[in-house]
Amino acid sequence: MNNQSLLSHQCRTTNINGFRVDQATGEVYGEYIITQYTAPTDALKPELSKCRSVDDIHTFLKHVDLRTLPPFSRFSLVDAQDHAHGQWKRTGVDCRITLPMMNTLYTLHGLVRYANIIVMAKADLAKALGVAESNLKKKLAPLVNAKLLRAYTSCDDIRKGEIKLLVNPRLIFRGFDNVREAYIERWYLDETRERCSLHGRDTLAAAA
Repeated sequence: MNNQSLLSHQCRTTNINGFRVDQATGEVYGEYIITQYTAPTDALKPELSKCRSVDDIHTFLKHVDLRTLPPFSRFSLVDAQDHAHGQWKRTGVDCRITLPMMNTLYTLHGLVRYANIIVMAKADLAKALGVAESNLKKKLAPLVNAKLLRAYTSCDDIRKGEIKLLVNPRLIFRGFDNVREAYIERWYLDETRERCSLHGRDTLAAAA
């Protein structure tokens, strides 16, 4: 592949959670590595995982043609609810996605523009969920506790007054299936690392 073809190919791809993904087809080419060919275009947009404000996500989405994405349905969300209910019936372990949780997830589904990320003003999110801004944390808590949602605020370097949400991509994901699979793998890998980190701190505390 000559330099001109390589540059053309690289300009069609974007960095999504550490993977180089074709913006037109969703094909994953592998780990994202900045080169002399990608640096000029990469400098124009933030990495999706590093978006910290509404402006950041807006800038990122300027580089994504949402019209090329596959239909965005609720099938995965409903399927996850059915699977959780079936597991509860089989094992007795209550991992059900309750009706209030589903209602919240349906609202979040409508707010996702790309992948599994939402970045917006807290006041706007509270309004969409039908709660006061002061009750927003309480509203999201059941999903966060069930490991179906991750929420980040100014305490996590998100712009003050705004909130960043990541929904478990197994439930909600707007994009191609192969990209979704990469997101799911990364989601559970991060979850495993977090558990190991917490276990390590507990072990050290017990030893002390």
